Amino acid sequence: MRLAKRLFFSAALAASLAAACAGPAAGADPAPDLIPVGSPAPMFESVDADGAPFSLAEALKQGPVMLVFWSLFCASCMEELPIIEQEQPKFAGKVQVVAVNLDEAPRAKNVKMVSKQKGLTFRMVLNKLEQKAEDGTVIKKEFQIDQAYKVKATPALYIVNRDGTVAYAHYGALSPEELVEVAGKAK
Repeated sequence: MRLAKRLFFSAALAASLAAACAGPAAGADPAPDLIPVGSPAPMFESVDADGAPFSLAEALKQGPVMLVFWSLFCASCMEELPIIEQEQPKFAGKVQVVAVNLDEAPRAKNVKMVSKQKGLTFRMVLNKLEQKAEDGTVIKKEFQIDQAYKVKATPALYIVNRDGTVAYAHYGALSPEELVEVAGKAK
């Protein structure tokens, strides 16, 4: 009986992880609850996997940004990241790629390892976990970036124009051709 319960719970967990990673069903609006195109993109500050500070506002001064939301436990993400790397030269100079990892900051070592193993050259930013008061005390413990961008499944992708508006929002992995087309939407 215990084995049957374990198998049931393991199957249920696997199904829920697959659903969270897969995004919306075929035929559904590709970004039903993401920030609408033309809306202001939430600005954020965080750190990358090496601990260096990152500011979206500062990055936008250099040009539009492709924000790629991903997780270590998302098979589709692991397939899409190398495709983005491969296609990046086709939109270099048009849009910069910033991958936002949605796992907790203690997994930064794993994020760096994945980046190195897959030969990824774009910036890996960590989801911001807490918000502090002026005196330094933690006032909230919640994920900040994915919540601001309404990301509920991975992979998810946004194009943010230089002026800070959303040019494109999408759930699910994109083909190489779609990535190049989407990058062309950046202004």
